[in-house]
Amino acid sequence: MDYLNKGIYTYSDISKLLGMSKFRIKGFIKGHKYKDRPDRKPVVVDAQNFIFDDKDYFTFLDLIELKFIQHFLNQGLKRNDIIKAYYKIKEEFKLPRPFATICVSDSKTIFLDNKQVLLNPKDRQLWFRELSKSSLLEGIDFENDLAVRWYPNKKIPEIVIDPCYKYGKPIIKGQNIKTETLYRAFLAEDENTSIISNWFEIPEDLVIKAVNFERGLTA
Repeated sequence: MDYLNKGIYTYSDISKLLGMSKFRIKGFIKGHKYKDRPDRKPVVVDAQNFIFDDKDYFTFLDLIELKFIQHFLNQGLKRNDIIKAYYKIKEEFKLPRPFATICVSDSKTIFLDNKQVLLNPKDRQLWFRELSKSSLLEGIDFENDLAVRWYPNKKIPEIVIDPCYKYGKPIIKGQNIKTETLYRAFLAEDENTSIISNWFEIPEDLVIKAVNFERGLTA
């Protein structure tokens, strides 16, 4: 698979960006082990990962789908129901990445416009009313119905995650400078934002926003 412009993320990257434990992420991607059985619970995300030097890496769309799943779980939905919805949407609408796609259908079986996903277990459909609330879609840009970039902090709109830049790491929009780079420089220079501003030739307030963003990730 060609990973150019698709983003590259480790378990640690995803954990920091979503505030989700690596254990839980691995469970969604590879399935949790049962206590007294050799097999695993089924996976939730059909991840497009690759392995390099015995380390797993994932794509931007994996990240976005995990973000959706996290939201669904926070709304009180059950893991198995989310799995059913994921694969039913994937098969019925031929969508490789169902939780990272905008799709409007006339079908009464599933209606998905990233505002509702409907599935009713009684008739093998899912009824997830108001599953994807505005807070879920907020900050995600779609092109050709597929998620292409994410503004991870609504209070700092200058920071964007775009798989076409810096392998999908958070950057200052329009500057192509990773927030992590600015934060490390900030720490190395005794937290002097003025020096960092001069070094990178960007306004000092952008340095401060990058620092605040990174501190929020590591808190």
